[in-house]
Amino acid sequence: MKKEVLSILGSTGSIGNNTVDVVSNNLNKFSVYGLTAKNNINLLLKQSHLVKPKAVAIQNKKKYKVLKKELFGKKIKIFVGDDGILELTNKKVDIVVASIVGLAGLKPTINSISNCSKLCLANKECLVSSGKFFLDTVNKHNCKLLPLDSEHNAIFQLYDYEDPSIIESITLTASGGPFRNYNLNDLKKANLKQALNHPNWKMGKKITIDSATLMNKAFEIIEAYYLFNLDIDKINVVIHPESIIHSMVNFIDGSTAAILSDHDMRIPISYALNWPTRTNNHNVKKIDLIKLKGLSFEKPNEFLKVSLKMAKYVLCKGGSYPLIMNASNEVAVKYFLNNKIKFLDIIKIVEYILKNSKKKKINTLDDVYGADIDARDQTEKYILKNNGTFK
Repeated sequence: MKKEVLSILGSTGSIGNNTVDVVSNNLNKFSVYGLTAKNNINLLLKQSHLVKPKAVAIQNKKKYKVLKKELFGKKIKIFVGDDGILELTNKKVDIVVASIVGLAGLKPTINSISNCSKLCLANKECLVSSGKFFLDTVNKHNCKLLPLDSEHNAIFQLYDYEDPSIIESITLTASGGPFRNYNLNDLKKANLKQALNHPNWKMGKKITIDSATLMNKAFEIIEAYYLFNLDIDKINVVIHPESIIHSMVNFIDGSTAAILSDHDMRIPISYALNWPTRTNNHNVKKIDLIKLKGLSFEKPNEFLKVSLKMAKYVLCKGGSYPLIMNASNEVAVKYFLNNKIKFLDIIKIVEYILKNSKKKKINTLDDVYGADIDARDQTEKYILKNNGTFK
C-alpha cells in the first residue's frame, strides 16, 4: 500500500507533537516530508530522529547553525526563517497538518492549500481572521478541510453534508476552565497562576488563558459558523466539566448524536489523518462507561459568557470584526501573561476595541495583515493609555 506523505506545520506545539506521536506509530501508512518549528530545536531534533522527515524548517534564524550541526549527515534539507517555512510548504504532499499558533500560521497554511489534497486544521486564526477568504481558497483548490479541534472534529464526524436541512443545531461542549464556578468577586482577584491551572488539559499558555476567559470557545463558535455553514443562532455552547462528550449534533426529529472519547488529542488527529477510514489507536485510552462517575452539563459562567456573546456579535458585523476580536485578545492576553493587567481586563479590553472599531473588507492576505496590524496597534494604545484601569 502506498504511504501518504504529510507535512506538520508547528510540529513542536501540543497538536503537532501529538501528530508526530500518531504518525510514528503508523509509519507503515504515513511518511513525513516536512516538520516546522519556531524555537524548540531539541524537540524538533527528537521528532526528526523518530519520523525521519525529508526536510525541516526553523523559524528562529539564530537556531539554524545548531540545527545544521545536529542534523549533519542525516540527508535532511533545512529551511530557515519565515521564508523557509513558506518554502517548505511549496512541496506537494498528500496531507498538511496546520498547527502553527497565531496569525503566523496563516500564510504557510494558505500556501499549503494548493499543495495538498487534505488539510488538517488546528490553527484557529485561519478561520477566525480570514473566514470566507480562507474557505474560498480551500474550495478553489478542491482541498478537503478537516478540523482537528476535538469539538469541531466531533461535529465533522456527525454532520450530514448531503442533507444539512435535517440538522436543527449543534452544541459545542466546553470544560469551563479553571474559573467555571467562580463568582464575580473571585474573578476580579483571579491571578495568572490560577488561570494557567486548567483542570483537564495541558496546553500552551495563551490557549489556556483563552480557555479561562471562554474566549477559546468564542473562537470555536466562529470556526463552527464557517466550517458547517450554520446560522449563528444554531450554534450552542454547554459546559461539560468531564470533557468526555466532545460536541453534539441536534437533529430536527428531536434526537441528538454525540461523540464520546477520552480527552486525548491523538484521537481526533488520528481520525483526520486516516479519514475517510478509521484505524486502531492502540496507544490511547478507551472510555469505560461503567467507570465513569457521571456526565454533567451546566450553563457557562454568568460573568464570562460575554466572550460567547462577542463571537456572535462579530459574526453579525462581518468583515474584519472576527479578526479584530482575535487580534485585540492576543494583545490583551500578552499583557496579562506579563502581569500588566488583571484577568477580567482581557474581556473588557476586547469588548472596548470591538465597540470602537470600523469594519474593513477581507478579500486578500494583505487585507488580513493590514487589519490585524491596525487592531493590535489600537489595542496597545488603549491599554497603555488607561494604565491598568478598564471599565
